[in-house]
Amino acid sequence: MKFFIYTIILSFLHASSARIMTYNLLNFSDDNEREAHYRSIFEIISPDMIVVQEIIGQTGFLKFKSDVLDIYQEDQWSSTSFINQSAQQDIALFYKQDIFSFISTSAINTAQSSGTRDVIEWTMIHNNSDIEFNIYGVHLKASSGSSNASQRLEEATILREHLNGLPLGRNFIVAGDFNIYSNSSSSEPAFNMLTGESDNNIGRLFDPINRIGNWHNNSSFSDVHTQSPRTTSFGGGANGGMDDRFDWLFVSDNILNNESNMVYVEESYTTFGNDGNHFNSAINSGNNFSVSDEIADALHDASDHLPVYMDVWFDDLVFSDQGIIITEIMANPSSVSDSYGEWFEITNSTDTSISISGWSIKDSGIDSHIIESDYGNTVIEAGQFFVLARNGDVSSNGGVYPDYVYDGFSLSNTEDHITLMDSNGAIVDEVHYTNSWDISSGLSIEIHDLESDNSIEENWFLSTLPYGFGDYGTPGNSYEGILDIKKQHLNPGSFTVSHLFPNPFNASTVFRIFSEQSQIINIQTFDLSGRELHDKKKKLIKAGNNDFTWSGSNYVSGIYILRISSPSAYFFRKLVLVK
Repeated sequence: MKFFIYTIILSFLHASSARIMTYNLLNFSDDNEREAHYRSIFEIISPDMIVVQEIIGQTGFLKFKSDVLDIYQEDQWSSTSFINQSAQQDIALFYKQDIFSFISTSAINTAQSSGTRDVIEWTMIHNNSDIEFNIYGVHLKASSGSSNASQRLEEATILREHLNGLPLGRNFIVAGDFNIYSNSSSSEPAFNMLTGESDNNIGRLFDPINRIGNWHNNSSFSDVHTQSPRTTSFGGGANGGMDDRFDWLFVSDNILNNESNMVYVEESYTTFGNDGNHFNSAINSGNNFSVSDEIADALHDASDHLPVYMDVWFDDLVFSDQGIIITEIMANPSSVSDSYGEWFEITNSTDTSISISGWSIKDSGIDSHIIESDYGNTVIEAGQFFVLARNGDVSSNGGVYPDYVYDGFSLSNTEDHITLMDSNGAIVDEVHYTNSWDISSGLSIEIHDLESDNSIEENWFLSTLPYGFGDYGTPGNSYEGILDIKKQHLNPGSFTVSHLFPNPFNASTVFRIFSEQSQIINIQTFDLSGRELHDKKKKLIKAGNNDFTWSGSNYVSGIYILRISSPSAYFFRKLVLVK
């Protein structure tokens, strides 16, 4: 792998999606009647982090965790430190402790008296990837009219100034109830303050779905309205029916535009329970085509706001250019069974010796092995070959003299990975052969040129030299045949990926990749837990448009994540398969 190709191997590397949610709870202190509604809602959404508004004091903060979250999912939730605001409409953050860790909480004092409608800043870490980010809880001044709009502008100005002071490239999310009625620069200047361009755009906020406009009482925005799911007056709060987009999840530019290791998952942004058919009506009026009647009733009774959520992909792929290259693979021996005769060869391409003690090997499934230091000599001298095999008995393994014998690891005859990682879990080299490669019985495949990219099928060749019991290969030796190939050195270039159409889809969906030049790209599919599915493709795309079809014939209905990547860029697309 001379040019590192991104891949995700969850057992060793850390990449997964997490669901971030914001929800105005409507003056929650200790309300037994509504707690069951919240639990029912969370059961469907399955959030990993929740920013809430209108928690009433310390009592509400503690009761929400103990009476809602700890009953919904026992021993899974933690909370950040709590700041009690004088407005008694407090903001709090709760998170799954196995996914995130809490670093700090602080208040950003707004233009009003200290503690009133302050913005709360939390610094968090995604555990698996060690990615640090900021998330902000917001509840701007409520109600219409110029005076309230002016107060929202003052609050938004202080927030924007704070965000502009963050380090360039910092990942951040701003979540909450903004109480902003439109994007009008005259009647609602707070929105432009938060989202508009300025001399300093570090703190500029972006709507992941780019649904910007005059959304107040406008049916064109009926699918993103978050307030109010009720038309009758009870329990406080608004009761005007679904006609305002007050609740948002904003993101920093780098999260939205795939410029960081924390990425918004396209098409995951959801106003939960809003089917787009309840403009100026209650969310449980008649049929609701996005949730069950039970959940529609729960949303109606729980709050005068709908929850909003999105998925974020945390991607911390680590590579280590150690100079160890996978140079030969025997996946399908014929002189003996696979369980006796499989092996692969690695080569030290550097001018110094390298110890591989503590390194790991893994295939595309669950097979893995840690190279043990007490096995023997695990040092590969400069320029030397090193053979790893399933069986160390020369009399039964087909005549191979291995340098190391592994267990817990086997190779498919049709499609598989060999991934080699150092003791820190960084990828040193990997090869992913597929059904299109020529994996013939009794013949190894080998790289003839150490300078070629071993991720490209065209750079691998069937061995023509016999060894041992009659299979063909050169385990532990250099190739001595005649080399007559056209070397393919393809440097990564920029490319773009279209939206998928149709999406949702039943059988298949289509997308287009436009590339400025010919290059190798990876196409991978993951489920929402971050598990890679076994349909990875490595494709040579030409300059210009390249059309691809993703087939769901081998998958059940559900949501999947498509990752299209090269060493220089990557894109995520959400797949919605409905059978």
